[in-house]
Amino acid sequence: MTALDRNPAAPAGFATRHLRRDILAMAGYTPGEQINNCIKLNTNESAFPPSPRTLAVLKNVANDELRLYPDPVFRRLRAAAAERYQVTPEQVLAGNGSDDCLTVIYRAFLSPGDRVACPWPTYGLYDTLATLQGVELVHVDYRIDQHTWHLPSFLSKQGAKVVLVANPNNPSATLTPIDQLRQLAYELDGILVIDEAYIDFAPDGSSMLPYLNSHPNVIVLRTFSKSYSMAGARLGLLFGHPELVSQLMKVKDSYNVNVLSQALGIAALEDHDHHHQLVTGTIKERQRLERELAVFGWTWPASAGNFLLCQVGSRAEEIYHGLKKRGILIRWWNRPVLSDKLRITVGQPAHTDLLLQHLKELV
Repeated sequence: MTALDRNPAAPAGFATRHLRRDILAMAGYTPGEQINNCIKLNTNESAFPPSPRTLAVLKNVANDELRLYPDPVFRRLRAAAAERYQVTPEQVLAGNGSDDCLTVIYRAFLSPGDRVACPWPTYGLYDTLATLQGVELVHVDYRIDQHTWHLPSFLSKQGAKVVLVANPNNPSATLTPIDQLRQLAYELDGILVIDEAYIDFAPDGSSMLPYLNSHPNVIVLRTFSKSYSMAGARLGLLFGHPELVSQLMKVKDSYNVNVLSQALGIAALEDHDHHHQLVTGTIKERQRLERELAVFGWTWPASAGNFLLCQVGSRAEEIYHGLKKRGILIRWWNRPVLSDKLRITVGQPAHTDLLLQHLKELV
């Protein structure tokens, strides 16, 4: 043993003393719970399996595809996305999930001291990324009634360089009409990011993608985690003006989408029939879940996602813990506006049966 090995143990906090103070102070993003052998109705994953074409891709990966780096600009994936969504490849950037695309946006547009804004409550990662980038995030409260969460009319007046709107929103599953989003884009002296993670479960005509050419300050995000049933593959898409996308390419990590995820994404985009079946099957099960939960007297905003935000009342936390003890995970937040609500993901029919069975015992 050397003299170096005989040094006394470092005092508490010694190892972290060089970290940024804002990092030490931040709570960090809290993902949904992951507990083995539980039915997960808490993280809005798809209830149904991915396209058989994606499974075939996994069986046919060649040795060299794993040995070599992936295409850093994902040419084939961009071409497939462009054909699927009727844009040009130059309008597409891919990421390691749409969360990675959000990170690219924060890096590219926001410097310490800048301001970003979003309606609230919404996706909590927006806050985490703001802290990491050293920018101020302004929450502008939704105007909430029983069935609708209305977009704040003064969202464009916050002096924000970037405004983020999840549409449909998470956790409410509510949809902001296209004309309101387009008006916001016209009013905003900055970048408007529309996070369309759940858009495939919304009525036709709800996406901002067809209006990209009319709004060069709009960026649209999509993910394969929900309607393509590929949350484990971590793949997202960013759509914007070609000049913006060209600059954002410089900001992303060098090989940010691995070879498997690129190949899986292409296969999923090309299997239109399976995607349609997955979406329609989810909506059908969502409608069944709505009919069954109404028996308990619960209400929720009209859902355009694969989940419901149920107004439960003072027993929300109790019911959340009761279901957890029975092996069913749903989402509950101990924070204003949400503490009397439960977010429930649409599951497989058998999962819905078990959920309802246990709720009848608890409610």
